[in-house]
Amino acid sequence: MTTMASPSINVIFNQPTDHLRFIEATTEGSHLESLFLLCDHARDSHFRQLKESIPQIPDSHSVVRSMHVKLDHHWPQNFPQIPDRKPSRTRPRSGQLYRAESRITHIGTKSLKLQHRYFTVPQSQAHRDFNNRSQDALYTQSPPEEEPGRLFASAEGAVVFIQWQQDPATGRRFYKPTSGPYQDSSLVVPSVIDFVGGSGPGRRTADQQRPANAFRVPFLLRQSDKDSLGHVTNSRYASIIHDVFVYGLQQGYYANGSGEARTGKALPVLSVGPHGCEEKATSTGSQQQGGGGVAVPADARFYKQAKVHELYVGYEDELKVKPGVVVWSWVKRERLHGVFDVVQFEICATDEATGVEKVVSQCRAVFLEDEIQKALL
Repeated sequence: MTTMASPSINVIFNQPTDHLRFIEATTEGSHLESLFLLCDHARDSHFRQLKESIPQIPDSHSVVRSMHVKLDHHWPQNFPQIPDRKPSRTRPRSGQLYRAESRITHIGTKSLKLQHRYFTVPQSQAHRDFNNRSQDALYTQSPPEEEPGRLFASAEGAVVFIQWQQDPATGRRFYKPTSGPYQDSSLVVPSVIDFVGGSGPGRRTADQQRPANAFRVPFLLRQSDKDSLGHVTNSRYASIIHDVFVYGLQQGYYANGSGEARTGKALPVLSVGPHGCEEKATSTGSQQQGGGGVAVPADARFYKQAKVHELYVGYEDELKVKPGVVVWSWVKRERLHGVFDVVQFEICATDEATGVEKVVSQCRAVFLEDEIQKALL
């Protein structure tokens, strides 16, 4: 039986106002990685709030199955309204006051979806409790020289609830999906985020090959990239994708651009990775691309500078810190709304014994080619 949530429960929950750290507001790559961490923090804060408000909710464990982050500060309506020392800046500054708003938009038997929105907070509202609606009347007016709060990022994440198991023969720990603790339909509120790229990238079927313009790079993981279970942390996926994206831009692999940049020579499918790790070309890699082993022909136009507007990461399996991690990437040939383009990523783990690559993460970046200024990457 579904019970109604108490009026004291903040189903749209705002974390206390905080300051953005330096690393959270510097380059676009660091900003994206930090947002993945901030989403984890916002989700856990909302769950704690619900647990305190509804004591009968049982303890549970969960894993993230997808995360979709949108950089709203790229939209003109969300630019700073007060002139900045750096006119091209759209990200909030280091030390900027901000708040995170969280809501549950769907509850399934074993999973749920949350959405988060991140707003700047004017200095005059530093001590405001955004969960207390009775305070709204106190903040109807702001000092004339103060910039009003603005949206700078939003995100949607899917979470699956799990129960840990242990194999008695090997001692190996693993988990299975289990019923979630949140079954109260009154905790669900309407969705407020629209994504340009839709819900997520489609997976290739067994008989579908990657397109001819796909390129493959090995990626070196470090021990600092893993959590206590030896799996790569969620925020590191954003780093992997962004590193490969920047590498593809620099090397000319995203051959679908409209600028004047052109590749000087044909680019192979296999390449030196973004951190310098290198693999030799294999017949498997060439056959997978139709036999030639060339991802981009000579004199092809390519994207040189770009801004990421959305980043989607889907987790199909756990990625472990070990050799054999490779990333396939390619520009999708279709454009979205005539302005945005799409880059697809497949993060793969390679079996050391057989050499077979298994896709562990399907990812996508929606981006806009920047022909005016150097990309903030």
